[in-house]
Amino acid sequence: MPALKPGEIGRFLARPDPARRAILIYGPDSGLVSERADKLAASCGVDTADPFATIRLDADIAAADRNRLLDEAFTVGMFGGDRLIRVSGQTRRNLADAVKPLLEQGLENAWVLIEAGDLKKGAALRTLFEKAPNGVAIPCYQDEG
Repeated sequence: MPALKPGEIGRFLARPDPARRAILIYGPDSGLVSERADKLAASCGVDTADPFATIRLDADIAAADRNRLLDEAFTVGMFGGDRLIRVSGQTRRNLADAVKPLLEQGLENAWVLIEAGDLKKGAALRTLFEKAPNGVAIPCYQDEG
């Protein structure tokens, strides 16, 4: 699905679609990326204070170990329920290679939230999310408000 339009973003952040559990939030406005990621994390139904339910991964680690993201997404939580895997930080590696198998297999018991910087149209990571039926891309630009 193409990136969400500005009018759709607020609704999705307030009530994320469980059929689209892989979310890429990107753009040159890192403050807005972080703010939207926090809103989404709070509304996806996962206890963000629970270290067994919410996992934070550095983007460089996720890109270096392609199976790590997949392993985290399919690990069953100690007390059941959904998990949230948040990937953030800068990397020079290709994170798309780690994300592709995740989007191909789909997610049932986890939300994967990736925070990224500015991604040009045609960037591998952005294209993966825009084409995935179970993913969504949320752009963050200063003039959106």
